[in-house]
Amino acid sequence: MGLTITESQATLDARFPTSGATDYIAWSENGTSESANLARTAVGATGWAAATAADPSVKATNAVLTTAAATGAATITHGAVYTASTGGTQRTDWQALSSPRTLAIGDKLTTAIGAVAVTLT
Repeated sequence: MGLTITESQATLDARFPTSGATDYIAWSENGTSESANLARTAVGATGWAAATAADPSVKATNAVLTTAAATGAATITHGAVYTASTGGTQRTDWQALSSPRTLAIGDKLTTAIGAVAVTLT
């Protein structure tokens, strides 16, 4: 049995709260491992929007996220949610970006509102 829409929404809101969140986005150049050229980006304490009442229920970022400057050249293709700025637990699968982002040393990556999303059916 699957969760109801209401239960999916409540679960996402509990696991990814709209206040007090401590999640980070890790960046990948291949969709399987974290890039050494771009630090994780904090979602922020209030960076998650409320989950949608739909099937699937969607939890997305409610703010523009901007990374720190790249420390090496990289083409970023994926992101994943982690529990900490380093180490921690990977909470989501690697999610492909809408298009790869090529960064030179010192460049920053910016994501649109809602670009990072978690779904639950």
